[in-house]
Amino acid sequence: MAVEGSPRRRAARNGDGVAVWVRLAGVGLAKVRFAYSPVFETVMAVDGLRDPGAHAVHLPWVRWARERLDGIPGLDALSARLQGPVKPADLMPVPDVRMSDLDAELRHIAQPEADLIRRCHDRLIAPHWKRITAVLEADIAARAATLADKGVEAVFHDLHPEVTWADGELVLHRRPEHRVDLTEHGLVLCPSVFCRPKAWIALDPVGQGVLRYPARGIGTLWEERETPHDLAALIGRTRAHLLTLLEAPKSTTDLAAALGVTAGAVSQHIGVLRAARLVTTRREGRHVLHMRTTRADALMS
Repeated sequence: MAVEGSPRRRAARNGDGVAVWVRLAGVGLAKVRFAYSPVFETVMAVDGLRDPGAHAVHLPWVRWARERLDGIPGLDALSARLQGPVKPADLMPVPDVRMSDLDAELRHIAQPEADLIRRCHDRLIAPHWKRITAVLEADIAARAATLADKGVEAVFHDLHPEVTWADGELVLHRRPEHRVDLTEHGLVLCPSVFCRPKAWIALDPVGQGVLRYPARGIGTLWEERETPHDLAALIGRTRAHLLTLLEAPKSTTDLAAALGVTAGAVSQHIGVLRAARLVTTRREGRHVLHMRTTRADALMS
């Protein structure tokens, strides 16, 4: 378990069994939500460059990123701020909405760090952001479905090996050395690709708390994806490619653009796959999103 603190606030220890007990009940429990943060991904990616061996899954990205560091003045200063087990909370704002906007998050960060983080994001993260968000969206979709079907306890049970849930409290590690009361403000569950392998908790939140955890599917993040040939022979290349794209939720318009076909053609294919219980469809606001089922995952593996 790792922690976020502020140089102007009391820091917490890490690596010696420190535990954080997070009280969630009543209004706070009803305010549990999911989100992800482009600023957090950028900051933790920079931190990962200091010790790539600790994040072996990202070595393909590290090799790519190291060739692009020269054009980022001030990177050493940012990296120095991130050393140690406690990360500065002022560089990691809590996302206001599920798909947080980089510009909106940077407004909560003082200069010159905000401009430096933007340069890091543009150079190191933006070229891969679509791939990263696919993993984050897939994680949120799966856990939101668990929350709807089985409740919050089931979500926390499968969140991270360091996280448990008992009697209205989240427990990170076992020894009660720090307590955070979120019974009024609630908690944001924030999947991340660059925080692996740890879970991170804000110790002194102002308003909503935030728990950041490794998203599912990180191990496949840097793999080159191809449509399985056997599956294409079984259900057709277009439908097989469509299932490959539905690793994360996508709209009919997104799928049509990716496949180079009309929205009507995508709807026909989705209808066949949904009848075979390989795709589910749900409405989120004004958007209709499609996603692979676990049955489709098993078929593709």
